[in-house]
Amino acid sequence: MTIIIKRCKSLLIYTFSFILLSVTIATAQKASELIITEIMADPTPTKGLPEKEYIELYNRSYRSINLNQWVLFYNATSVRFPDISINPKEYLIVTHRNNIADFQAYGKVVGLNNFSLNNAGSTLLLKDTKNSTVFSVTYTDRWYTTDKAQGFALEMIDIDYPCVEAGNWVSSEAALQGTPGKENAVKASQPDLTPPSLERYESESNSTVKLIFSEKLDSLSAISRNAYIIDKSLVINKITIESPANQHVYLSFSTPLQDNTLYTLTAKNIADCSGNVLKETKLSIANFQPADSGDVVVNEILFNPRSGGEDFVEIYNRSNKFISLKDWTLANVDAAGTITNSKLITHTHFILQPRQFLVLSRNSGIVKAQYFKTVSENILEMASLPTFADESGTVILMNHNKKVFDRFDYTEDLHHPLIDDKSGISLEKADYNLPSSILSNWHSAVASEGYATPGYANSQGVTANQKNLFIIEPEIFTPDGDGSDDVTQLKFSLDIHGYIANAYVFDMQGRMLKQLAQNQLLGVNDQLSWDGKSATNELVAVGYYVIFVELFNPNGEKQEFKAKVVVGSKY
Repeated sequence: MTIIIKRCKSLLIYTFSFILLSVTIATAQKASELIITEIMADPTPTKGLPEKEYIELYNRSYRSINLNQWVLFYNATSVRFPDISINPKEYLIVTHRNNIADFQAYGKVVGLNNFSLNNAGSTLLLKDTKNSTVFSVTYTDRWYTTDKAQGFALEMIDIDYPCVEAGNWVSSEAALQGTPGKENAVKASQPDLTPPSLERYESESNSTVKLIFSEKLDSLSAISRNAYIIDKSLVINKITIESPANQHVYLSFSTPLQDNTLYTLTAKNIADCSGNVLKETKLSIANFQPADSGDVVVNEILFNPRSGGEDFVEIYNRSNKFISLKDWTLANVDAAGTITNSKLITHTHFILQPRQFLVLSRNSGIVKAQYFKTVSENILEMASLPTFADESGTVILMNHNKKVFDRFDYTEDLHHPLIDDKSGISLEKADYNLPSSILSNWHSAVASEGYATPGYANSQGVTANQKNLFIIEPEIFTPDGDGSDDVTQLKFSLDIHGYIANAYVFDMQGRMLKQLAQNQLLGVNDQLSWDGKSATNELVAVGYYVIFVELFNPNGEKQEFKAKVVVGSKY
C-alpha cells in the first residue's frame, strides 16, 4: 500500500493508493475450502465423456491453493499430488496420469500415478501437507437416481453445505451424464437446517458403546465431556469419534455395564457439520442378552415393490431383552427346500431393543420416500437381500449360529382378493404373538397407512374382543380452513381383518354429493374423512347431511351404517 500526502493551501489532502498483492499463507488449509464436487466411479457406458474414472475438485476459497504433496486417500490406499495449483472458484479434474489428454478439453486436469474408484462406494479423503483433513466424503451407489447409475457421475447438489453427504449427492442430469471441470448440472440451493439425531447404539464391549448419529458431526462438540450424561453413577472416562465420517462416537465407561440393568444416556449440545445443534435426546442402553426362540419374529414383508421400490422385511423383538443382531442372516429356500441365498444382516453388535420394530432393506432412502410414515431410526440397511419372488417365496430369519428363528412361506394369494394391483403393498401380521406359519394371520396393509407400515405397528394389528363400531367425530364440523374442526372423521373399530368399505355423502333430499370410499380395504382400526366438499370440489351449504357406509367382510356379508353430520359455520 502506498500513501501520498499533498498540501494545498490550508488544507491537507491525503491520497491513498492500494496495490493488491497475491499472498500465499503458510498455514494449514481450512476444512472444506477445497472440496470434491463430482465422482465418476463407473463411466461405462459413456454418452460422450471419456470412458475413464475421475473426480472433480472445487476451490471454494478466495485464495489459490497449491496441491503439491497433498494426499488423496481412496480404497484403502493413497497417492500424492504433483505441483499444481487451483485458483479461487476454479474446478480441477483429477484422474489417472494416463488419462490427462482425454480430459484436457473439459478443463484443468491433474493426473495421479495411481487412481481407481470403487463402483459400489468408498471413502475419499483429502489431506494437506500438515496432515490435516480438508475434505472427506463416503459415497455409495445408493446415492444414484433410479436408472441413472452406470455411466453417470455423482454430483454434489449444494456446495454451500459440502459436509452433508446423503441427500446432497445425486446422479448428474447433464446430457453427457457428467460435468467435469464445470458447474454441476444438479446445482441447487438445499440448505441443511436440521439438527443431527441420535439414532441408536451398538455394543463394542461391556464397557464401551458406539453411538450412531444420523449425519456427520462437528468433531469438537461430539467429543465434549459436557455432551453426554449417563445415570446410575456410571462414569464416562473416554470419548472418541470415528474419523473422517464423524458419525460414530465411542463412549468408554469406567466400570462395565451391569447385566439386567437399563441405563439412560442423555446427549445434548452436539452440532452437525453445518452447525445445527441437537438440544437434548435420551437413549436407553444395556448389555445385550442371548435371544431365545420366539423372541424375534418376522412381522411384515414387501416382496413385490412398486416401480423403483425396494423389498423389505420387518422383524420384531417380542421380548424385554436387548438383543444383538451380529452375524444374524436372512435367507430363503431353493426348489428342494434347502436353505440358501443367506445374506448377512450386520457384522456389528446392532442392538434390537425390547418391543422394537426393525426394517431390513437395501435402500432406506427409497423405503422412506415411498412410505411417508416410515420410522427412520427403525431401518437397517443391508448390503443385499435374498431374492423374494413376486408370486411366492420364503423368508427365513437365522441367528449367528444359523438357528432358524422364524420362517414365513408367503404367496401373493394372501393379499385381499379385491386388490387387483398388489405391487407396493406389504403383508403384515395381525398378531405377532402367533406363529408365522398361520397364514390366516397375514393380511394386506391398509390404504390409510400407505399400504405398508415400515418401522412401526402394523395397520392390521388386532385388539382382543373387538366388535364392529362406526362413529363420526366431530358430528358438527366447520370446513372454513381455520385449522379447527375442518374435517369430520368416520372412525371404524372392526372385529376381523379384510373389511371392504364403500362410503357416501347424501343431502337431506337423498341426493348423493360425494363418494368417500370405493372398495377400500380397511384395517381393524381405521378411518375415512370428509372435508365438507362435493364431488365437484365445492364446499356444500351449511346444514344436515347423511353418511352412508357399506361394509363387506371377507365372506361377502354386508353391514350398513347411517349417521347424520352437520356442516356448520362460525359466522
